[in-house]
Amino acid sequence: MSEENQGNQPKVSSKKKTVIMMAIILVIEAVVIVGVFFIFGGPPEVSAMGPDGIEAAEDEMIVEMLVLDDRLPNNKSGVTYIYDSSIYVQVKKKYERRVKSELDQFENEIRSKIYAVWKTSEPQAFQEPMLETLTRKIDAMFNERFGSDQETGERIITKCVIVMGTGMRIDS
Repeated sequence: MSEENQGNQPKVSSKKKTVIMMAIILVIEAVVIVGVFFIFGGPPEVSAMGPDGIEAAEDEMIVEMLVLDDRLPNNKSGVTYIYDSSIYVQVKKKYERRVKSELDQFENEIRSKIYAVWKTSEPQAFQEPMLETLTRKIDAMFNERFGSDQETGERIITKCVIVMGTGMRIDS
């Protein structure tokens, strides 16, 4: 029996050696990984956003401003249709006061230009699901009027939005 016990002992000790070696390798890997994180930087520094940061974020918020809410005619096809329409512009909050001031100051001129775009547009433009043609024309008119910020180069009017109902024929 003593010979059988001697034969089993080396197998047990080799299993123990394997387990100990695996444990050592895992510990070394953990040390290396933790060391790499410390060497190449830990978590990024976090700084609290003060009131200036909140104001800056609010200045970048988009607000919609109503430009025109009216019934606009189009008779380009020879038949007059009236469209209940609302036109909005989207601007960053930091430009809101400037845009509002200019819209109030030049209200009739802006309305006149919108009417001109509306009256000269082809009938197909009023059938587009997203009114791409009308939006593009009126957006170009606003971009020409308000332009871009001198410092940043970004457009003052971010987007033009047209909400339009189905046209009603008013003549026969």
